[in-house]
This record gives sequence, structure tokens and C-alpha cells, in this order.
Amino acid sequence: MNIAVILRSREMFAILKPFLEGHNITHYTSKEDFLTEIKKAREDSIDKGGQCSQSFLSENIALIVNAGINIGEDILSFDNIKLVQQFGIGYENVDVDYASKKNILIFNVPTVGTYNAVSVAELSLFFILALARDYNGCVNSISHGIANQPMGHSISGKKFAIVGLGGIGQELIKVLKPFNPEIYGLKHNKPEKDYAEKLGIKFAGTVDDDFKRVLPLVDYVILAVPLEKNTENLIDCSTIDLMKSGSCVINVGRAGLIKKESLVKGLKTGKIKGAGLDVFWKEPVHISDEIFHFNVIATPHIGGATYESIADISRMCAQNINRWIDKGDLTNCVNKK
Repeated sequence: MNIAVILRSREMFAILKPFLEGHNITHYTSKEDFLTEIKKAREDSIDKGGQCSQSFLSENIALIVNAGINIGEDILSFDNIKLVQQFGIGYENVDVDYASKKNILIFNVPTVGTYNAVSVAELSLFFILALARDYNGCVNSISHGIANQPMGHSISGKKFAIVGLGGIGQELIKVLKPFNPEIYGLKHNKPEKDYAEKLGIKFAGTVDDDFKRVLPLVDYVILAVPLEKNTENLIDCSTIDLMKSGSCVINVGRAGLIKKESLVKGLKTGKIKGAGLDVFWKEPVHISDEIFHFNVIATPHIGGATYESIADISRMCAQNINRWIDKGDLTNCVNKK
């Protein structure tokens, strides 16, 4: 099958490519490059009386795409696209409704059972430690030749809210365990009675019913939940008001979980001591963004970007496509009827 891969990173593509052996693959580092090819193919089709001479685009195509690259009608209207494989779990960048109307299947890669969950959990721990020890303050001290400053905090025995108890949330519980934490976990569906005990955490509840209840109790709020209608702008002015003064927010989910203006205000007033962000409202983010005027530890959306994680994601992307081609298997298809 012809597979168009839109991945910004050439290094990621190099890891993915061997898993797609037997397919005809073309790599694009941007959506714009792929759109240019589609435009040429359409123009060529008109010139040739409806027959496209470009063999790659004239046959059925599976599309593999990075998170953060919007796949809407401009691409999905191209008739030969039959499948979109998201390179990871989140697929809010794909217009699922339009794809479904065009009978285009959307697949993703769940975090459970892959190094992706482990990698994102480890990055979350990095943010927690960096905020606790005032890493930005440390950089400033070194820049100015200052020793023995700043003072920081230990995370041992601190209280954490983990919003999202999927693969990432469960791995985060594991990496936090040595620090004797008090963890409040929230998931979409109502947990079983002994769910908290099974995970070894203080409390397990739901996002809808318990998010506002746990906010005043915790020192760190970690967002590791998909972006959906009930999770959009979970962190806004009203919920920040409920938080413990001087607490920290960490987002390894999607930018839309936080209302940017509210976070800026919370950081400016000191209500929020600091934030750890791997995702941004516009990507790629630039250092000139106003969010960096405050105590923000940032990474450029690389939560799952470890060699181990990318290899696992690549393997599962290939498995999804091959199983669908061979058996019509819709495992991990998010818009199957």
C-alpha cells in the first residue's frame, strides 16, 4: 500500500520506516508539502482527463501523521486517502466527523503496553523535580555566578492530583511511589470500589465529580487526560481559585486542557508557583511567547519522544495498518461503526 508519512522529525521517520517494509512510503516533514503534492496531482488529473499520472497519489493511501498537525477537509477531501494513522494516542487534530463522512478510518496508538506511557510519566517526574528545586532559579544563579541559591522543596510526602488514570497516569503512580506521595487519581468513568487500593493511591474518583474537590488538597496537579468536551479548559480562573496557593500545574496531555489566559494570570499573581508544559496552544512554541515571562519549565512536545517509545509507536502503527489490509481488523480504530 502507498503510505504518506507526515512527521516533522526525520529521526522519527528513520525509526518508523523499517516497520513499514513492503509498502511504498513517502515522507513529508510538513502538511504543506503534502498539500502541494495533492494540488499537483489534482491539476495533473484535470490535464489528463481525470487520469492521474503520479502513481503514488493515484492509488489508495494510508496517512501517518504527527500530533499537532491538523488534518481536515483540505487533506481528507482527497479521494484516495482511505486511512489516517495517528502517530500516538491523541487524534483531536483530525476532523473525525468529516473523515467518517468520507468513510476514512482513523486509528491511534494507545499508551498502555508501550514505552510511550513510561516516557511521558518520566517527563512528568522531571517537571515535578525541576519545579520543586526551582530549576529556572538555578539557571539564573549560575548565569550570574551565584552559589547556594535558590532554596527548593523536597517532593517526599507531597500531595498529587493525577488527572487521567490511563497508561500515563498509572505509570506516573509507579515512578512517584518511592517518594511516599499522597495521590488523588481521577478518571472518566466511575472507578470500582477497591480501585484506589489496587493502584496504591489515597483516592480514586472521576474528573466530572471530583476534580474541584481535590484541587485545594494537592501541591501538584498533573494533567494526563485526553482533550474532550468535559476536559477542555479544566484549568481556568475558577479552578485556579480553588487550588492551594503556591501549587504547581503540569500538562503532558493537550494544551486545550488549560485556558492560557487563566494560567498566565495565576502565574503572575503567584497563586500558581510554576508550571511544567510539554504542550502548547500554538506549536512549535517560541521563546518569545508570553508564557515564558513566568516560572515555566518547558519541553517542545517531546513527552513520548524517546527511542524506546518511538520504536513501540512505530511498531503499533505498522501493525494497525497491516492488520487492516490483511484482515480488515479495526482494533485501535476510533471511528469504527
